[in-house]
Amino acid sequence: MERTYDAVVIGSGMGGLAAACNLAKNGFKTVLLEQHNFPGGVTTSFKRGRFEFEISVQCITEYGSKENKGPIYQFLVDDLGIDIDFPRMTEGRFVAWTDSGEQMVVPLEKEELIRFIEQRVPGSEPSLRAYLDFCDEMLAAINYINDNDAAIKPVELILKHKGIVAAAGLTTKEVTDRFHIPKKALEYLDVYWTFIGLPMDAVAFPIYGTVISCMDSVPVYAPKKTTYEISAKMAQRFVELGGTLLCNTRAEKILVEKGKVTGVVTQRGEVFKTHHVYSNALPHNVFNNLIYPKNELPAKALQRLNMRTVGTSFLSMYMGLNRSAKELGLNHYMYYFAKNGDINGAYAGIDDLTPNGCFAGMCPNPLIPDASPEGTSILHLETIYRAEPWGKLTDKEYFAKKHELAGDLIDRASDVLGFRIRDYIEEIEVAAPQTFARYIGSYMGNVYAYDHRVFDSVVIKAMTQDKERLIDGLSFVGNAGLLVAGFPSSILSGRLATIEQIAHRGA
Repeated sequence: MERTYDAVVIGSGMGGLAAACNLAKNGFKTVLLEQHNFPGGVTTSFKRGRFEFEISVQCITEYGSKENKGPIYQFLVDDLGIDIDFPRMTEGRFVAWTDSGEQMVVPLEKEELIRFIEQRVPGSEPSLRAYLDFCDEMLAAINYINDNDAAIKPVELILKHKGIVAAAGLTTKEVTDRFHIPKKALEYLDVYWTFIGLPMDAVAFPIYGTVISCMDSVPVYAPKKTTYEISAKMAQRFVELGGTLLCNTRAEKILVEKGKVTGVVTQRGEVFKTHHVYSNALPHNVFNNLIYPKNELPAKALQRLNMRTVGTSFLSMYMGLNRSAKELGLNHYMYYFAKNGDINGAYAGIDDLTPNGCFAGMCPNPLIPDASPEGTSILHLETIYRAEPWGKLTDKEYFAKKHELAGDLIDRASDVLGFRIRDYIEEIEVAAPQTFARYIGSYMGNVYAYDHRVFDSVVIKAMTQDKERLIDGLSFVGNAGLLVAGFPSSILSGRLATIEQIAHRGA
């Protein structure tokens, strides 16, 4: 069976859904292929007993409000007509450094954050303020890329955002060193490093600078009905706009002839003829497994894969507790547990399967009371690991190690929270890199696509995006798209990737 489409989208993560919706809205005949039995990728939920657990996304940024619209609001609400109620967060992470016993709640609003850190690190205010302003300029530069539909004019970018282009080639540590921010002051900013998965001397400044600006200068929201509500409504809207959604359908081949996409073949042998493919699957999956025939794979594609380091994954625990958050004293939405503020030390432990020096947590109930049945609560704990050491375990060793490390996190969180978590667990599910690989098909079970190092930062990728187009008609969206990893950037990457096809309709 053969059918012809203007575009084929592979994978219904946020990037794939956004690309599919934008194409369908603009009148393109589009088919969206999803190997799972429902859309969303990691932007989803699952049920165990009477609990529904959010898989991955803790907070939503770049949404703005009706009065001050952010790019996500503009795309979801104004462009697609998808209006979702997101409760606004009023505080950042609850942080516990166990070595010193210091506990605090990091403010979300910029001026409060500056006062908070100045009280703890006297004299830090001038350098801190200058740095946070620079982070805001970085976010403005990223929004410039989005506002201009990725049609970057380097001279204009330099004129509008002085210093940003130079900073695009620096690590976050190199930038903070230039602002002479006290080391202790930086520790309060670095508590969001798990959003990225790299320490400050490795992560590109455009990435972490944007994270900091999003967490102190724009409204931050939470997914009220889990992020599956977002995925489901985007999928529904895609179909309403005339798109074709095929679940339980895996792309087996991307057909290429003379360097140009000609179609996609599914596991059932269906052939969808097209000259445009948008892949939510990572380049590692696509270039290693999907391009057909193999002699159409450019040598540069493999060079690109070898250049990049596959991103990190998680050990994640989803627990349904049989007491309310109020009864247990779970008063915060986001948690961060660490021995101290040394994230390099914590990062050094992600390559072996020993207990990690830091981990994060989330309890939705203080912000979303009906996130679980009355008299219950949800607690999610997670820590970062590389996938490679997990792959060396036998089946028996895998389950033993997963439960050993999960138990360690539970006990350490119990020590900080002041109650024995094990006594109140009604439901529990533990996910490791193999779990993510199985359910979302991610390469090596990674969640963050690729490490966000200097040579792969968003500004540099935007200014050299033509070099990333190795096969005519093949574009990547989602975590491996132009705007790299993260919930808002994954959505916007899908929109941006389709702009060129929309602009050249009929060409």
